[in-house]
Amino acid sequence: MRCELALNFVWYNPDYDRLQELPRWARQTLKAQAADRRPALYTTEDLEAARTEDSVWNGAQYALVLTGQMHNYLRMYWGKRLLVWTAEPVEALRISLYLNNKYALDGRDPFSFAGVGWCLGLRDRPFPERPVFGRVRSMTPEGIRRRFSLME
Repeated sequence: MRCELALNFVWYNPDYDRLQELPRWARQTLKAQAADRRPALYTTEDLEAARTEDSVWNGAQYALVLTGQMHNYLRMYWGKRLLVWTAEPVEALRISLYLNNKYALDGRDPFSFAGVGWCLGLRDRPFPERPVFGRVRSMTPEGIRRRFSLME
């Protein structure tokens, strides 16, 4: 069923790679939180080169660049951290699509566009409000470390 949702999303939405295709609640909450203080802001070049303070994110980015793939859960984390490290949601979407389309084996695929959109609230539900994310589902470095046994 997710395959059909992704295919239909891209086929029937000419702006499938734009923020206006997110659910209204996601657009509203991301806009409301756009002025929230970010812990760090990174350039596209820094993100592409995996130069962040987050070793897990850097590892996911290296995997994407070197192999064209990354673990699905890490891909979700990867996309959501871009929201935290960019000045506004439209920039997070732009950078995530740029990196994904350039390096991912499934870049420019409907499933990939739907996955990037999910990081910003597509096909999801509202969650309790948090800084930066608003009501969009968040993922944190602490949560990723609880889920995986990491050696850093």
